[in-house]
Amino acid sequence: MRYVVISTLQIFVLAVCLSFISSNSNYAAAGESLDGKTFSIEVTEKDKSESTNDELVFKEGTFFSTDCEQYGFGSAPYESKSKGDTTMFKSTLTSDKEGKAEWEGKVQGDDIAGTFIWSKAGQGQIIYTYKGSLKK
Repeated sequence: MRYVVISTLQIFVLAVCLSFISSNSNYAAAGESLDGKTFSIEVTEKDKSESTNDELVFKEGTFFSTDCEQYGFGSAPYESKSKGDTTMFKSTLTSDKEGKAEWEGKVQGDDIAGTFIWSKAGQGQIIYTYKGSLKK
């Protein structure tokens, strides 16, 4: 009888694990769902009204901001999780002279929106928001 209780417990644990795995099966590995896409965005610094244009490029598992290139930021790996037509991503770009830019965003269909925080030694963090759409 004791063997049956243990077996039943093992079956229950296995069922819970399989159910968890299947419920997360729509999540993509890093880079899978956004690679090959470029987004045209409008960037606005927090508490400011003027904005600048930028392009966000997802290619071969890396993320790149064309506007940040002028400050010495290159491309960096990104992480993403997708479910349905929504993908969340994050990436941190670095520059030897200008610090780091931590990007987070949400892509839903052809639209993108999010924030990034620019941190540099000797200055306070600067927070930006952005929104845009897939470049076609």
